[in-house]
Amino acid sequence: VVCIAQGMYINPIFWIVLRLIMGYCIAGLYIVIESWLLAGTTLSTRGKVLAIYMMALYSGQGLGQFLLDLSDPHTLIPFCFVAILTALSVVPVTSTYEKSPELDDHERLNFFKLYQLSPSGVMGCFCSGLILGAVYGLLPFFVKQIGYGLSDIALIMGLAIFGGMILQYPIGHLSDIFSRRRVLLSIVIATLGMSIAIILLDSYRWFLFIGIFIFGGLTFTLYPLCISLACDHIDGEDFVSAAGGLLLSYGVGATIGPMIAPAFINQLGPKGLFIYFVLVCVFLAGFISWRSKTNAPVPLDEQQQYVAVPRSSAVATEMDPRLEELEANQENDT
Repeated sequence: VVCIAQGMYINPIFWIVLRLIMGYCIAGLYIVIESWLLAGTTLSTRGKVLAIYMMALYSGQGLGQFLLDLSDPHTLIPFCFVAILTALSVVPVTSTYEKSPELDDHERLNFFKLYQLSPSGVMGCFCSGLILGAVYGLLPFFVKQIGYGLSDIALIMGLAIFGGMILQYPIGHLSDIFSRRRVLLSIVIATLGMSIAIILLDSYRWFLFIGIFIFGGLTFTLYPLCISLACDHIDGEDFVSAAGGLLLSYGVGATIGPMIAPAFINQLGPKGLFIYFVLVCVFLAGFISWRSKTNAPVPLDEQQQYVAVPRSSAVATEMDPRLEELEANQENDT
């Protein structure tokens, strides 16, 4: 209903209210869908289910960008597409004969305690939100303002998301082999460098497409890297509650980011968006470097395995295969 209402009356204040409602509804959808996925898995299949879910999620987000080409965005039709797909997404869940899953209650880990356990993880999730919130909200505006058309906007957004999907596991594998903090710092610096390259070379069409693909691959891995870094410092019984706190940190950043970035665009033009990304990366790189000097990294043999986790709801965390090892160790201790 909210999707269609947006297309019926275009007004900034009205849309702010609708977007708030839509965010609440989408969060609810994620919780319901992920609860059903969790209910249908066993301890030994959680990792596979999570991997398939991540592939479906990224594929849907990436392919969804190309719906922009199917109709005139100034009409009600694109909003109807979203409403139809949203309604259809609920059909598999509501048509099942299975009982509704019951979720376990988890106490949320105190945010200050979480920060004390892993400052780099918390700050990294927050900065990841600052970046990705602006990517989703303002990257199409950047592409339009530098002279590209609707088809190019769809392609570039799709490339950013598919880049995130494809580079998840290669980068994650590196973080399992080398110090995770160093890998995270390297990815932040690489994101900074790619942002500068896009600022300087955005007039070259071929480079913009390749650059956005790499940029998306780098930025979309920041959140799961930060989750893995934090998990290296967290006890098994606090794993799920900590993930909820880290998701909250990301969510705050993703809310603030699209509000701050336009100030850079207003003052510096379209390229101000990537100048904003540069500044966020400089801050995060400086913070991680400071932490590296004041706190020793977790030894490689004590690091948890990297897992690509979605930025959707804390329920998905319970499908994390790292929990299988933690729960097995707890049973052995018992």
